[in-house]
This record gives sequence, C-alpha cells and structure tokens, in this order.
Amino acid sequence: MIFSIDAAPSFARRELAGVAACAYASDAFPDLGLHDEEARQLARLLEVERAGFTEQELRPLATRTRLVDDVVDDFFRRHPDGLAIGLFSGPCTRFSRVDNGQLHWIDIDVPRVVAWKSRRAPRTPRYALATASPGCDHWIDQLADAQDWPTLILGLGLFSHLGPERIGAFLTQVSLRLAKDVELLLDASPSLQLRPTAARGARHVELHREGGVVETFPWLRVLGDSDYPAPLGARVRTTNGLARFFRKAQFPILRHLRRV
Repeated sequence: MIFSIDAAPSFARRELAGVAACAYASDAFPDLGLHDEEARQLARLLEVERAGFTEQELRPLATRTRLVDDVVDDFFRRHPDGLAIGLFSGPCTRFSRVDNGQLHWIDIDVPRVVAWKSRRAPRTPRYALATASPGCDHWIDQLADAQDWPTLILGLGLFSHLGPERIGAFLTQVSLRLAKDVELLLDASPSLQLRPTAARGARHVELHREGGVVETFPWLRVLGDSDYPAPLGARVRTTNGLARFFRKAQFPILRHLRRV
C-alpha cells in the first residue's frame, strides 16, 4: 500500500508521529518486533523524519501499535475472513500489517483523506475506502446487510478526540443498530473515560463525563484479560496499567467492547 504525496492532507502531529513510530520501530526498537515497510515508504512520501520525534514519543506509540495489531490479529484468528472497519484512521498502514489473505477491510475517512489514499490504495477487492464526516453514523446502516459477518470496528486515535458528547451518541447508535457480537476497539483517555460498571460484577461500559455525569451502555460489554489468549491478555493488562499510571501523559487505555 503506497500513498501518493500529491495534495496530501495536513495530518496532525500525533498522526505523523504514528507513521514515524511504525516506520522506524524495526531500527529503533527491534525488541518490539514491529516491521512496517509500507510505513517506511509513507514516511518518505510525507517527509516524516525520525529526528523530528523523541524516543519518548515514538516508543509508547510503537508499543501500543504492536499491541493493537496483536488484538486485531486475535480477532482474525477467531474470524479469518471477518471484516474490520477503521474510523478516521488517517495515514494508518494497519491493513498491510495484519492482512492474512482472507480478511476484509474498510477505511472510513473524510473526503480529502479518502481521495488521497484511493490513488494508491491496496489493489484487492478485500480493501475498500468510504467517505463520511466524523459526526455521521449513516454508515452503520450499511452493516445491516452483513449481520452474519464477524465485524471489528476500530475507533482509535483521532476518533477518540471527538469528545464525550459525540462518542456517547456513537455508542448509543452502536447499541441500537449493530448486531450482536460486533466488536469495537476504542481509546479511553483521561478526557474520555470508558469504564466497566462495578455493579454486581458486570462489565458493561460506562462513559464518565465531567461534573460526575455517568452514561451507561448495558448492551456493550467490556472484554477483560481472560477474553484473550494468556500472553496477550497479560500485555493488555500491563499496557493499560501503564496508561493509568502515566495519566498526565495522555496515554490512552485500550477498551475492547462487544455488542451483547
């Protein structure tokens, strides 16, 4: 997957840092086992230099990217020909890293980003691009034709910065309109606190807002460590623990939800 530099969108620094983390991880952090030649090519096209970011910026991003890749890989281990939908992921090369030759992938993004990516998008019928605005949920209706298709929705990075009001509306629509067993991967940051409810041991998701307002989504279950293979579950627990410890650094907690 090679992107054209022509009329490239003005990506945010955190998006370019994500490109750099993937592009240079194999050299800077070989212990992570993250190799991404597509990101290297993308970094050259966007003139993203490793020297423009500190190791303290890149290593946490690379570590979390590898963790998310492994969570996605686990989903496709369970559902080899399943469907993933990336929400407003910008210059992300995850498809090329996790493609097993059977899975299907749709990236939804704003029109300018889609136009830029579509010029050199993967030439396979298993990958598609679709346009939408961050405030639009109409694409959810299209999943009605694929209710028996195992689906994973990734709302990471910029999507989590839409704020509690928008994320709350999205989770409401997901609860009402998505089929049972659809899964979601979301970022829970200090400004967007998605927690499992503590009531009677349930693990339904709650959205905690400023001022003590709590919104509960009983149809969305938060997956725990035991829902993963043992090594992966331990890594998710450790990474999320570090995210809580370094809360002021804005490291997001990974929330994996399932529609029940």
